[in-house]
Amino acid sequence: MPESPDINIRPITQTDADAVRLLDSSIQGADRSATWDTYVERLLSIIELDWLQYPPWGCFVAEDETGLIGFLLAERQTTDYGLTPGARIFAMAVQPTKRRLGIGKLLVNALEWQARGEGIKQIYSVLLAEDDRDSKFLESAGFNASDLKIYAKRV
Repeated sequence: MPESPDINIRPITQTDADAVRLLDSSIQGADRSATWDTYVERLLSIIELDWLQYPPWGCFVAEDETGLIGFLLAERQTTDYGLTPGARIFAMAVQPTKRRLGIGKLLVNALEWQARGEGIKQIYSVLLAEDDRDSKFLESAGFNASDLKIYAKRV
């Protein structure tokens, strides 16, 4: 799995749940993706189950000497939304003071490494239009805009 000398990227474990919650709850306002919803808590409640023997697929944390500084939560993507099977990133965060150090890309690389090892050929991330900063990050990590168009009508 890809690593940096000062950053450890590893699969999430049960003992990471509280640190992920703390980082997630600390990211507010303009720093918080408008796309986030209850995905983080849904996954953390699964991670904390006593009988869970293996980390959930596609979920990684980044840590340095200070502790947990980032996370990426993904899942296998079914054909929902008209997408071909693959993996879908549904939440990720890097501690604001640690951004622009390549940690987000290391987390994406870990997911790519796992997906490639299982023959998964596509990784998706679905964002709301107002998530401009997140769009720029994904483009810098090698993602391209999809051919899929989503239409919505407010009622």
